[in-house]
Amino acid sequence: MSLLKLRISVLIIVHVLILAHVLFWGSDTIGSLDFQEFFHAFVKHGIINAGGILVLLAFFTTLIFGRFFCGWACHFGALQELCWWLLNKLGVKPKTVDSKLVTILPIVILLNFYVIPNLLYAIDHPWGLSLSINSPEIWAFLPGWIIGTLTFFIDGFLIVYFLGRKGFCRFLCPWGAFLKLPNSLAMFKVRKTGNCTECHECTTHCPVGIDVSYEINTYQKVTSTNCTSCLMCTAGCPENALSYRFENPLKEDIKISQFIKQKQFSHQHIRELFTSIRGKDITLLILTLLAGYAIDGLYGMGHFMAFGIAIISSYFIIKKQSYNFRWLKPTLNSLIVFCFLWHGAIKFSISQGLTQFDSNNYISSIAHLERAVYLYPKPIGRFHLLLGEMYLAQGDKISSLKHAKIAKNINPNHEGPIQLFEHIGSKP
Repeated sequence: MSLLKLRISVLIIVHVLILAHVLFWGSDTIGSLDFQEFFHAFVKHGIINAGGILVLLAFFTTLIFGRFFCGWACHFGALQELCWWLLNKLGVKPKTVDSKLVTILPIVILLNFYVIPNLLYAIDHPWGLSLSINSPEIWAFLPGWIIGTLTFFIDGFLIVYFLGRKGFCRFLCPWGAFLKLPNSLAMFKVRKTGNCTECHECTTHCPVGIDVSYEINTYQKVTSTNCTSCLMCTAGCPENALSYRFENPLKEDIKISQFIKQKQFSHQHIRELFTSIRGKDITLLILTLLAGYAIDGLYGMGHFMAFGIAIISSYFIIKKQSYNFRWLKPTLNSLIVFCFLWHGAIKFSISQGLTQFDSNNYISSIAHLERAVYLYPKPIGRFHLLLGEMYLAQGDKISSLKHAKIAKNINPNHEGPIQLFEHIGSKP
């Protein structure tokens, strides 16, 4: 069996096990197998569960074998490779984007959403270790079908179309960022063990968009922390010049310069496969962060979907494109910016409204939440309940009754609106 067929078989088996876990085993035996469980359960509360154990296994196996988990078991990585294959079958051959953000942005997302908030909580709430393999239940952090499908489409097809091979894994994945450090210290790496003819087939075969030829000829090994140990480069080398080899970590030559590369993706054999935007990295980073924070959490979106939309939109804005109509590009850019500014205003209003409500500053809270419900296309019953309570506290029963009715229409069976009607002294 060829390496490619073996890897595809392993990925299929992994997905069959995932479906079996979801459909048959449920949470009675094993709870959510999610990477974020390590942060939300273990780091935050000291709870060791199935997701936390998975992360620890991935971390320590990465120290030995590299990011083998990413290349041979990750369903999100498999989805992106499938999308790349389908696009190529359709005659669409996206260029892979070369940017320093493949290192910076995933680490920012990891620290901001998973490491720092959970560490701060743990510092303020000291915990003791506990074991709970079957919690939380498997659907705890999974989005609904609509958001889930959109997430797979955006972080699968669209991000691959715009940013190239495994665009999500390279630019956004916080779990890949978590494994970068152990991957840099991995004992097994792809190493140069023969004569290289610089045909660059290894680079062409790499599903993560690494310039393998540049790295093995410059450092005698693949040093990129994005390497997922899929071994497609070793299988694709016609000269058998590459091998997946062990090296004693005490004898391993590791230098900072190996991770700060400047001349990759420049050889004539592969130049047309990549697009460098390094000169616009700072602009792309700022736009992506602003756009991501503006929509994160709105409409039930998780971090992956929000920042997937953000980086695709930001890249579209900075990318030079020629259209038949000169006005089309600036018009589209303006619409994108307006959309994110609109939702940024919604996000800010919600945040300030809830903060002021918790501080009992009702006048300010009312102003912010009224703006939020006016701008936000999605009706949220909770906001109308809060507005109804605050208007009632201010003695404005008419406005309180108005919002109570809206909350009742949004959630007819919820007890909150019924209780608010009772406080107002009116029937629902």
